[in-house]
Amino acid sequence: MRRTTRATWMLLISMAALGGVYGPGCSNEADDPERNGESPSTKGECAPADDDGDPCTVEGCKGGGNEHVVVVGLPCGVNDSLACNANGKCAGCTTSDQCGTGSECAPWACNAGVCELTFTNPGTPISQQTPGDCLRVQCTGTGEEQTVADDLDVPVEPCYDGMCSNGTPSTTPSKKDTKCDVNGGKSCDGLGNCVECTGNDDCGADPFTFCDPKYGTCHSCIDGVKNGDETDIDCGGYNCTDCNQGKGCEAPTDCKTNFCADGVCCNAACNEACKACNLSGQIGTCDVVDKYSEDASYGNGQSCLNSAGLACTGAGSCAKALGAMCTANGDCASLRCADPDANGQKTCLKAPGDTCAQNAECFNNTCANGFCAP
Repeated sequence: MRRTTRATWMLLISMAALGGVYGPGCSNEADDPERNGESPSTKGECAPADDDGDPCTVEGCKGGGNEHVVVVGLPCGVNDSLACNANGKCAGCTTSDQCGTGSECAPWACNAGVCELTFTNPGTPISQQTPGDCLRVQCTGTGEEQTVADDLDVPVEPCYDGMCSNGTPSTTPSKKDTKCDVNGGKSCDGLGNCVECTGNDDCGADPFTFCDPKYGTCHSCIDGVKNGDETDIDCGGYNCTDCNQGKGCEAPTDCKTNFCADGVCCNAACNEACKACNLSGQIGTCDVVDKYSEDASYGNGQSCLNSAGLACTGAGSCAKALGAMCTANGDCASLRCADPDANGQKTCLKAPGDTCAQNAECFNNTCANGFCAP
C-alpha cells in the first residue's frame, strides 16, 4: 500500500536483507544491464504499481517482482498503533476497534492478536434502510452491499394504502372514514387527506355545529363568522338557516326570499336586462342600472357590455352604446341617433342634459358648460 521511490527501495533492501525484497525492480540498476546506463531510454524508469490497499505492503514497479512486497514492522491499524508481521498481517491487537474502520458487510475482527477482515453472511440486511421503498440493502457474503426487492417493505403514509410489486412502491387513497391522526385530523376523506370530519356526527352533539365536506372541518352556525358552506355570516348553505334579504347567497335555497340575484338574497328574481340587486344603497332590492352603465350578466347568460357596443338605458333595458352605428333613435341607449358631421354615417350621441366635453358628443352638436344643450 505504501508506494516507494528508487532510493527507498535501496534502503528497504539493505534493511530487510531479504532475498524476497530484492528482485527485478525499479532500483536494482547495478545488476540489471537494462537499467545501469547501457540503455538511456529505460534508465531509471518505473511505472508505479497500483495501490492494493494493504497496509502491510509497499508498492514498487508495476509488473515487477517487487510490485507488492510485505514488509515486517510497517505501522498499521487505527492511528498506526499496530505493526505488520511476517505473514503480512496487522498484529498486536486486543480488540477489533484497533484494527480499522470496516463496514457492516466487512467488519474487522481481532483473532489471537491478529486483525482479520471478515465477511458478514449473505442476505444479512444492513442497519440503515429506507422505510417504505420496497427495497432491502443486504450483504453479499463477500464484503459488498447489494440492493434487492423487498415487497414486504410497503409504503406507510396516513390515509394511503401502500403496496409493492417487484420492488416498485405504489399507493392508493384509503377508504373514507379510515381512522387517522395527523395535524388534528381524525378520519380519512377517501382522497388521501386526514380531516377533522367526514360528516356532522364527527363534530359533536351541538345541533348548530356541522361538517363542511369540502374541507373536512367542523363549523358552527352561531359563531359570528362566515365559514364552512355558509354564504353569509351564520346563514345559507346546507346546514344553517336561510339568509335574510340583502345577505350573500349562491342559490335561491340560501335565501328566505327564495331569490338569489347578483350574489345577494333579493326581493325578486331580478333577471331582466339592466336590472340588479347589488346596487349601492339598494342591496337586496332589484332596481334599474344607471344609464350608460353595464349589466355583466342577466337572463340566460346574456350581458349588456360597452365592449360589445351596448349600454343600459337607465330604464331597465339595453341598447346601443354611445358612438355605436345606428339608424334610428330607438337603437340607442341615449335615444339619440344622428349624423352631426354629415359624413353619411349615423351614430348614437349624448342626449340633452348629458355631461360632455365637446360639441361633437351631443345630438344637437352643442356642448355648453359641460352639458349637452337642449
